[in-house]
This record gives sequence, C-alpha cells and structure tokens, in this order.
Amino acid sequence: MFRQCTESDLPHVQKLADQLYAEDPKTPDVRTDVSRTLQEFQSKPDKGQLIVFDDGESIIGYCIIIFFWSNEYGGNVIDIDEICVTQERRRSSIATDLITWLEKRFAQDAVGYTLEVSSDNTAACNLVSKLGFTPVRNQHMIKILKRP
Repeated sequence: MFRQCTESDLPHVQKLADQLYAEDPKTPDVRTDVSRTLQEFQSKPDKGQLIVFDDGESIIGYCIIIFFWSNEYGGNVIDIDEICVTQERRRSSIATDLITWLEKRFAQDAVGYTLEVSSDNTAACNLVSKLGFTPVRNQHMIKILKRP
C-alpha cells in the first residue's frame, strides 16, 4: 500500500498537493511542484522521500518525509512534511497505517518523528495525539528568502 513515488504517479500526487493547500485557508499563496520534490529526492535520497498510498487501483494519498539529525534528541528525526489522503478515504485507518509503516520501516534509523498540524484541524490533532505525538515547547517558525 505504501511505496516510493514514481514519475508516472506525479499527476495524481500534484492534484492531491493542490487540493491539500486549497483546503488550508492559512496557505492561499502556496504553489507546489511535486516533480521538483521528487527530482530532489532522487538526486539526494538522504534528504527525504515522496511516498504514495496505493490501493491497488489508484493513488489514494501521499506523504513527504524529510530526514534530519537532531542534536537535541540525539539521533535521526523524520519530519512528516505533508500527508494528504483523498477525501473519499479520509477518516479511515490510512494515516494510522502510514505512521505504523514508517515506524517499522525506519525503526533502526529514527529516534523520533515530527509533523505540523493546523490547530484548526481538530480531527488531525486528535488523531496524532492518539498516535503518541505531543506538542513541543518551541514554536516552529520560518523565514522565506525566495520562491522558485
């Protein structure tokens, strides 16, 4: 069900990425290009992976994970940068299954996982809390230098 994205998956994944940002009222100016993300990961696989969720007939979601070393936590942390599931498959066990799959797949390499969730998305907040995620003491901030 979970596998690395291929070039032929990109139109489906781009459609889901566009949907993800269209649904989030706090990101009206975000425009993504998943083909650039896939190219980056193919040329530098130690940076991350673009994973698709496939039900055998079609792509039903995707996830972007980013690998980084954390001095604070003493090892590799996997940042779950984006998760998107098709509307028809939401509120199923797919996100839970993904986290379980990631934990098994990277059990030897990762000391933890991070993710961002909109405080307005109570369903997602409740789900990740049930999966063992807790708020961190620091607020995540960003300074954008340029847009591609």
